[in-house]
Amino acid sequence: MYKRLSVVLPVVMVGLVSLACSLLSPAATPVLPPTPTRVVTTLLPSPAPATSTPAAAPDATATTPPNPSPQAPTETPTPAGLNATGPYVIFGGAGGVWVSNPDGTFLTQLSDLESQGDLHSAIAPRGDRLALVVRTEDELDLVIVQVPSGETEMTIRLIPLTVDEEIADPVSAAAFALYAMRDYSSVAWQPGDGRWLAFVGAMNGPTADLYLYDTQTQAITQLTDGPSQAILPEWSPDGQYVLHAGVSWVPPFGGAILGANQLDGVWAVRAADGEVIELPKPAGVHLNFVGWRDAGHYWTFDSNDECFAQDLRAVDIASGVPVPGPGYSFYYAVAQAPGTGVLLIAGAAGCPSALGEGVFVLRPGEGMPTRLLDQRAYEIRWLPESQVFLAYPEALVSADGQTAYAPPVYEASYNPAVSRAGYQAWEVIENQAGRVVVKAPGGDWQPIRDGFVSNMIWDPVDGQTLLIVGQDGAVYAATAPDFAPRLMGSVGSQGAQMVWAPPP
Repeated sequence: MYKRLSVVLPVVMVGLVSLACSLLSPAATPVLPPTPTRVVTTLLPSPAPATSTPAAAPDATATTPPNPSPQAPTETPTPAGLNATGPYVIFGGAGGVWVSNPDGTFLTQLSDLESQGDLHSAIAPRGDRLALVVRTEDELDLVIVQVPSGETEMTIRLIPLTVDEEIADPVSAAAFALYAMRDYSSVAWQPGDGRWLAFVGAMNGPTADLYLYDTQTQAITQLTDGPSQAILPEWSPDGQYVLHAGVSWVPPFGGAILGANQLDGVWAVRAADGEVIELPKPAGVHLNFVGWRDAGHYWTFDSNDECFAQDLRAVDIASGVPVPGPGYSFYYAVAQAPGTGVLLIAGAAGCPSALGEGVFVLRPGEGMPTRLLDQRAYEIRWLPESQVFLAYPEALVSADGQTAYAPPVYEASYNPAVSRAGYQAWEVIENQAGRVVVKAPGGDWQPIRDGFVSNMIWDPVDGQTLLIVGQDGAVYAATAPDFAPRLMGSVGSQGAQMVWAPPP
């Protein structure tokens, strides 16, 4: 059980702070106690920003498709520099974190440290900062980096646990705190101006707890102190509450320790006064947070091995009172289109009150979902840069849940991307070979490049340029109408993420 704890930790700014945030509205600005009762934090020296653009090699797996015949990838002249106001594209992977202009030009390294977790949560609402959780040989750090300069604003040591200590005792209290911060999303920016960063740290004890960092004063405030490990901070859309879960690792562990195996509870912290509100704990071992029905209610559900998922319902975050739901069961896959209230749900047969096989849409004000597709999807995700649902392997689904778009090859199409101009792009993998295909509205599928890819997104300005990260980390840009791939540089690693900053 969490108890309320509001401890302000005054800290000294490390590095250069060249950007100042505007004040939030009174309703969204936490009012924190002025008198600290405990001061424990560690700041680290600011590393020099890396701003050079490295030379890159083309993807070794890429070949020119025979029909049609695009131009061979060529080096693109380096532009004058990054645009002053954004938007930008952020790349992250084992080689560090990179930034480019919307069309992929002036690919520049911001940090040589690998960021843990999803880059979407790392980007401040204005796109002017990144909150990176990075693992070094000696500790786990939270590094706040300014965009696009790459200057380090603050470095906070989350836990001083070395890699050797982790390996020597992987079931120690400190190791579990490390897993909570490293293996789960552990940062969340306050909506709006993004003055406050909620993050998980273990600076003051053996467990990971919830903290706030104030970008204007550089003060750190501890919000919770409890026996379980805090994970997955999530702000309410109005910036009033921080939702999070508490988990534990309990024996027997068996083989590899892949995640927490006990959900201890769910709480919200009211940012204005630090009040901790206990929320209903869903059945199962996961938080099962789906999204926000509105500013005051979030979606959750129960899960078990026998009947997949049950009782989709909304919870009032201010009171902890659940809103009764229809009580049906469904497959684990469910996602929401942010800001619309539209849910896409994978149905499954065989359980009490089951929706049945297929993909279903639940719109605001509806009591029961309606069937959109007859076949069940095994994965449902919201794609922020494409503004569509992915219901794999069946289709892409529009944000309003009205329209489904079939992939180019059923059960062989991956990494989809949809542009503002209506272009689609997919990676097709057949016979152990990959290729990228694109399609204009009303047109046919057009192969533009052979080879496997790690990620693809369209530029956030006019949706005319497709950015592709090859399996070897090489970055290509392909612009309508011919989509001839151009080599832009390299991010130096496989599996690179690409996200917009700020989201347009």
